[in-house]
Amino acid sequence: MRRFSKTLAGLGMLLIAGAAPAAAAPSPDCANAPTPKVIYSSQGVLESVIVGPAGRLYFTSTPAGQSGRLLKVNRRGATPRVLVDGVTGPGGMVFHRHRLLLGYGDTAANGVSGDANPQAGLYRVNPRTGAKRVFAAGLGMANGVARGPDGAIYASNDFGMKLDRVFGGVVDHGWAEVNSGNGLVVDRAGRYLYAAQTFGPPQIARIEIAHPANVTTFAAGTPEDGNAILDGMTR
Repeated sequence: MRRFSKTLAGLGMLLIAGAAPAAAAPSPDCANAPTPKVIYSSQGVLESVIVGPAGRLYFTSTPAGQSGRLLKVNRRGATPRVLVDGVTGPGGMVFHRHRLLLGYGDTAANGVSGDANPQAGLYRVNPRTGAKRVFAAGLGMANGVARGPDGAIYASNDFGMKLDRVFGGVVDHGWAEVNSGNGLVVDRAGRYLYAAQTFGPPQIARIEIAHPANVTTFAAGTPEDGNAILDGMTR
């Protein structure tokens, strides 16, 4: 069976590869970028995409006038099938202990009030059957989601300041602060969490995991990049 063996860019996401710290992107931008190829269309509003350990593709979709859902593609060219339906505001995704964690409550309303009144969370989904249960509640938005090598889960809110951490079943709401954090990724060593910042100057923040108050700018765009809106991130 042919599986998805490469990271898939697109589906409304900006994918940023890890590189040496820099103040601005080189010019010309993305000179050797591959040509995008549409693999699925007319899928509604898309938020997140991930390739599972077995090479299967998972993505979230919210068709017009309907609730959100999680879809699965078993092999290249297959028709996506609905794995989970009825998700209000599907958000970020990450695999954790052979289960897929799926953010819920990723809405503008939850984001605006999420720092003070966190109402979002994470579902733990069986990627084979679609059975789900609440893994964590009390998150600000669960927009971007990432996992550290120690099993800690991080979640962002691009309408707020607070980044959340879930470890050992405990939610630490406001574990760190980054303005308009969105896509998240942890480096291979587990030392830093990187957060794309959506609203405001396009830049990527770096948070030292052992000392989350230590937040620095890892990369920033030029003035010409002022209209860029950074979203998802992977490595």
